[in-house]
Amino acid sequence: MDPQTALVLTIQLLALFSIAGALLLYLLCKVKGTRVTSMGPQLGSILITSADSALGLQLCTFLAGRGLRVFAGLKDPHDSLPAKLLKRWVKERESSTSEEKLPGTIVPMKIDVTREDIMREAAESMGAYMSANERGILAVINNAGSVHKGRIDLQDSAQWENMFKNNVMGCLRTARAFIGLLRPTRGRLIFLGSGSVGDGLTAFAASRNAVEGCADALREELKPYGVSVVTLDTHGLSAESLFRAPIPQSQNISDNMPTQYSAQILTTGQLNTIEKALWDARPHKTYTLSVPNTKFQLNLPCRNSFRFTKQEDTVRQTMQTV
Repeated sequence: MDPQTALVLTIQLLALFSIAGALLLYLLCKVKGTRVTSMGPQLGSILITSADSALGLQLCTFLAGRGLRVFAGLKDPHDSLPAKLLKRWVKERESSTSEEKLPGTIVPMKIDVTREDIMREAAESMGAYMSANERGILAVINNAGSVHKGRIDLQDSAQWENMFKNNVMGCLRTARAFIGLLRPTRGRLIFLGSGSVGDGLTAFAASRNAVEGCADALREELKPYGVSVVTLDTHGLSAESLFRAPIPQSQNISDNMPTQYSAQILTTGQLNTIEKALWDARPHKTYTLSVPNTKFQLNLPCRNSFRFTKQEDTVRQTMQTV
């Protein structure tokens, strides 16, 4: 074989191996990217501590749409607007005939992170919904909390106490109430960590930084049990959007007219970050929600997933508590 032919053959072989390697890498990425969508409620459940906010509603429906059983924490799991929206979502999902529909569902639970007795009762009652082969839950996302915006020299100290009661003490109560359900599965405890700071958010930022400290200490304490503690850096979200309640644009929640409401919610990129925090084999201590947020109008219910249309949020509240 002459040198020129050998060179051409070598180049062709290199190109062939490069194509094969690229194809293999693509297939591996596809498998990794779809590992969550194959999960069903028979593999476990998760808890969202507050579905009273638009953020909590989106997390509940998104993860239930992935095939998981989602326990949705609500202060009023029967007659509140979020409870009715979730029930309609489940009803529409159950009536869907889509072949791609995964068997996820949402179970409303009465949860109030400021009430230890209610938290304890919730942990006990969750077991009634689990199958015999479920030893516990896979994860707890504690998104409950509150924000009071105001200058530190003008703000009432009662507002500081409320934020620390909901944001910091609420995290500790959540950990204590549900650790017993996370230990058997070596599950994950996820908190909203530090985030946006600015004028009027001094006390709020202090409470979120205190949550970071709680998470660091709990991470070491729970390490022997295999429970991972993760925080979500919320710099990609405004403080108000974390706890903003759904704003109805129609009070008629009938079978014939889905209720519409506007809210700030997570983008696709931020939802992907949430999934990584839940399912990464070796989770990081912190995941950053740094993708810029967009304002949407949500139409509820829908048959398979939320339908989004861009709209400016017309509500600006100086104090919102979930």
